[in-house]
Amino acid sequence: MKLKTFVKVGSITNLSDARFCAGFGVDLLGFDINPSSENYISLDQANEIMGWVAGPAFVAEFGDMTAAEILKLQEENKFPYVQVNLMAVADELKGKNHQVILQVNIKSQEGLNELSQAIANEYAHIIVSCQAPELIPAVEDILATGSETPLLKAYDVELSQLDHIIQVQPFSGIELKGSQEDKPGFKEYDELADILEALEEED
Repeated sequence: MKLKTFVKVGSITNLSDARFCAGFGVDLLGFDINPSSENYISLDQANEIMGWVAGPAFVAEFGDMTAAEILKLQEENKFPYVQVNLMAVADELKGKNHQVILQVNIKSQEGLNELSQAIANEYAHIIVSCQAPELIPAVEDILATGSETPLLKAYDVELSQLDHIIQVQPFSGIELKGSQEDKPGFKEYDELADILEALEEED
């Protein structure tokens, strides 16, 4: 299958999600391997899932971990992409030739300032997440100035907005999230399935 836009699905915690997303042809699958995260998955679990999935590239989602911690884990595992929340860490990893995805979580003016700085730099991707609806106009004003890096939208990704996201700059794709399964092999996909189905290219 082929999708109409670039899609990353993060916080993968189970093989069901990974296979489902790979079947739709998503571009990136992310595993949250930060032990302090509620979506944490161990490296052993992530490697086991990756061994059963073909197609997407894999992302290690490190969150707020330090560059030293990340580099140590990368020496042992070598994920194609690393994702972090801190620009200083992103720049240090980029300097060591890692493919870096920077997630900018906007909750305040500080987040807007970080976004302005981030889009002037080159990363593999920048994921833009806005948790303060009143700041969305300011976010989009900043993004309208242009970016050196492909941008993935991680806020207001809804069925009714898909055509606009696909057709209108500045975003080159979206980020979605996986979810927990009740028990192995039993899973309801709901919104994730609806969005991926809507993004399928027509034959």
